[in-house]
Amino acid sequence: MRRILLSAAALAVFFNAQSQVIFEDNFDNYAADQGVAAQSSSWDTWDGSAGLDGMVSTSYANSGANSAKIEGTNVDLVLPIGPYTTGAYEISWKMYIPAGEGAYFNALHNWSASSTSYEWACDIFFDASGVCTSTIGGADGIETVIEQDTWFDVKIQADLDNDHGKVWVNNVLIGDWQWSIDNSDGTPGTNKLSAVDFYGTNGPSGANGQGLYYIDDVKLEQVETASVADLSAISRLTIFPNPADKEVNITVPAHFDGGTIQIVDITGKILYSGVIQSDNLARMINVSQYAQGLYFVRIQHNAFHETVRLNIH
Repeated sequence: MRRILLSAAALAVFFNAQSQVIFEDNFDNYAADQGVAAQSSSWDTWDGSAGLDGMVSTSYANSGANSAKIEGTNVDLVLPIGPYTTGAYEISWKMYIPAGEGAYFNALHNWSASSTSYEWACDIFFDASGVCTSTIGGADGIETVIEQDTWFDVKIQADLDNDHGKVWVNNVLIGDWQWSIDNSDGTPGTNKLSAVDFYGTNGPSGANGQGLYYIDDVKLEQVETASVADLSAISRLTIFPNPADKEVNITVPAHFDGGTIQIVDITGKILYSGVIQSDNLARMINVSQYAQGLYFVRIQHNAFHETVRLNIH
């Protein structure tokens, strides 16, 4: 990981209970005090070099005797995934942060140890007091606090068929967004899942400082998603007609009162911007002056951020 972001997103998607395990690892089949990637072809490091490997540790374990230790910015352990462009997937693991230490991980649309063409989906930080902040979909995620010196759950869901993502930390949903958004600036990105990266830094307040944490019971599953009808039923931001050619009716949820609404093009250029008010949650916007193509309607208020595609023809 060679970049730290500071900057939530809300777009609903649900996964049902059916799943197929693709990969799981509790590090108990590895020798302690040796590298994870050095002992398993399922793991890699950021640039493929042995010097960035995480160590197998017996200091803490959620199950069995071993876990993977991520300590300092000289450790950058990567779990390559797919890459997948279709289907829906859940990556989960247990995480342990000792008292007074910090941590960081991210998920990526694009990653390869032999390439410098990277694109991030989300970045999650933990400072030395246990405060978890994040950048998700190019915006601030929902802040939460974890208890240090104990194991807690982390889960990422990427529904590539419906272009939706969710992140939970300690059973708190901190991000719910359009998965493909480029996390560096919130512009349209790549609808793909390629990796999760465990980097030994200590959170945004001390970006690129030394962190220390442990991971265990890592699992990658393919899961089933809700139908398109189900997704439409729970959508909070509605657009009609879509595709549109002259005017578009946009209805915004009431809890976005006081926030902003924007229409942006595929380069991220803002073409329309307005304030959301409780007495004007439904509005009609003239889009006839826009060229044919793909646009995005974005609403944001505090930690909540929702983006929906708009096609103009």
